[in-house]
Amino acid sequence: MPLARLFLAAVLAIGCGPPAIAGPPAWVLAEDSSVGFTTSQAGAPVTGSFEVFEAQIAFDTADLAAGTVDVLIAMTSVTTGAADRDTAIRSKDLFDVEAFPTAYFETTSFRHEGGERYRAEGRLTMRDVTRDVVLLFTLHIAPDETPGQLRARARGSLAIDRLDYGIGKGLFRDTSVVPNAVEIHFDIQAIRKTP
Repeated sequence: MPLARLFLAAVLAIGCGPPAIAGPPAWVLAEDSSVGFTTSQAGAPVTGSFEVFEAQIAFDTADLAAGTVDVLIAMTSVTTGAADRDTAIRSKDLFDVEAFPTAYFETTSFRHEGGERYRAEGRLTMRDVTRDVVLLFTLHIAPDETPGQLRARARGSLAIDRLDYGIGKGLFRDTSVVPNAVEIHFDIQAIRKTP
């Protein structure tokens, strides 16, 4: 996934610049994280997932203003459990993975909503279209099974209209078979050393 490697290289390059003021702690994405979506086809529910994605996470509940989360998703890795449907989703009329192999999400702000509930505002880019979005999620942080580590788990969802991102050309512009509304859901787990 060349673009993902370029993304990581850019992050590393930034780190090689002048010394920066210490920010929130960095978290490492855990393998049991998931990003997917729910829609329907001809009235039947369809659930998909992305097998390949990366995240850069710097977050501290005591300093939300400094927190950042950047997620890069390989759209080519989409799977719904049906080969014919996956081929259609990757086609030019939907994701067009040849022209737009990745999607990108970046946060712009966080807000605590009480308890383990949080709100994140950010920007989502798909098919070279960027729109402002709001994610509502729960966050639980606790000691990890591995001594000396913390584990964070963020779970939530985001409702979008696929046509806003150009996902639906030709016959797929018709929302009677595949609706315009799609729910993106995520279960992000990350670890870091105990302070």
